[in-house]
Amino acid sequence: MGEGEWLVIDTLSDTPTVIAAGSRARKWRPLANVYRGSSLAMVQKLVGVVVDNLKDSQTLVDLTPGTRLAYARPILGPQRHVHAVMVWLGAKETNPPPPPRAIGWTWELRDGFPEPVTSAGVASFYGLAEDRDPTLTELLSTATGVSELVDLLAAVEGIEEGQVGTGELPIIRPDGRITRVRYAFRCVRGTDGLAIQGISHELADHVESRGESLPARILSAVGSAGELYPALVHRVSGRVLAWLAKPPVHLPPAVIRGVAAAPVPQYSAVLPGLPESVALSIF
Repeated sequence: MGEGEWLVIDTLSDTPTVIAAGSRARKWRPLANVYRGSSLAMVQKLVGVVVDNLKDSQTLVDLTPGTRLAYARPILGPQRHVHAVMVWLGAKETNPPPPPRAIGWTWELRDGFPEPVTSAGVASFYGLAEDRDPTLTELLSTATGVSELVDLLAAVEGIEEGQVGTGELPIIRPDGRITRVRYAFRCVRGTDGLAIQGISHELADHVESRGESLPARILSAVGSAGELYPALVHRVSGRVLAWLAKPPVHLPPAVIRGVAAAPVPQYSAVLPGLPESVALSIF
């Protein structure tokens, strides 16, 4: 591990940690467990250069296997803060493969409802319109894996400072292509209270299995009948967290986008497996 594949290194804490190697997850693995000796020193220095300069960096270095090319690229979040650095190490004669598409993001926690902080590139990453900043509802409504979506909501419910989390979420692109996105986040205390700072990157080599996303497809089929519109709703605020099918056109845009509380649904229930703050509602 550590050569010939892109590593995603979290830099939000004082100790950089590896959270992914190629298509494999590495849950907060210390950098010293991946590299040794001169390789470790070189990667640490390269990460520091990228964090300080906010741009790609590369260098040739003489290591035990011979001269190696090291390449690093920042993953930027709001206000161009570096959330992570992608690093590739390989033979100097070899060009690194394209790095995975990745973004850094921040959600501020307000009354238990996460609010995304404006961040360039997030709309593009999820295939959403770039003429305005997407809401949390619009981001989560791209998910096509219901169980994975519930896992994410459960992970952020009641989160406390210092807690971390990782997971994967299949999302659907406007062209119908399904992509699996891996995310990692940590809860921090900012000037305005708690916030979740995270990194998401696309697993480019993921191939959708035939049975994947079946629950979401069933819900979409139900919604396409024009009678039922299932959604996950935040019980306290009444705002939609995610539409599990195409939302109804008769509702106000603010409700569809999760900015305003939704009207009383036809049906609502707190189901086993859902976080306590989330209800399954049918409009």
